[in-house]
Amino acid sequence: MCERGYHGEARSFRRWVKARLRDGLSQAAAPLAVHPSWKSPSSRQAVRLLATPSETLRKDDARFVEAVRAASPLIAEAADLARRFHDILVGREATELDRWLDQALGSAIASFARGLRRDIDAVRAALTLPWSTGPVESKINKLKLIKRSMYGRAGLDLLRTRIMA
Repeated sequence: MCERGYHGEARSFRRWVKARLRDGLSQAAAPLAVHPSWKSPSSRQAVRLLATPSETLRKDDARFVEAVRAASPLIAEAADLARRFHDILVGREATELDRWLDQALGSAIASFARGLRRDIDAVRAALTLPWSTGPVESKINKLKLIKRSMYGRAGLDLLRTRIMA
């Protein structure tokens, strides 16, 4: 297979063959893909690419996104919902949230949508109220770090002393 252009590990190839045999697919139905000339993205990079508007992507990245979307309608739907959720947050459109939640509950990101629905009052407040904890996030992070580093060994007095120091 290496002579035919396969550059991966033998174990990966065996897994690929095993899956094809298990699923009853012939080589004609699912041909062995030759590695592309560009490096495939990691899972985090792929998620970022899927969530990025297509007009801002490089040509190779746009082709990758098109291929993934064509290969999996489920991923395409989840990416579209994620992009719409981002737009709702940025635009602070609380009225669109219920419609988005209804669509998301029947998709691949249903677990995320259920989590939002459990705390829907806080989500609506974040979209409608002008207040934010952004300016004090670093202080909150420092407090939690100090508290964790103490590992439950002392009470509020020592915590107060360490924070004020």
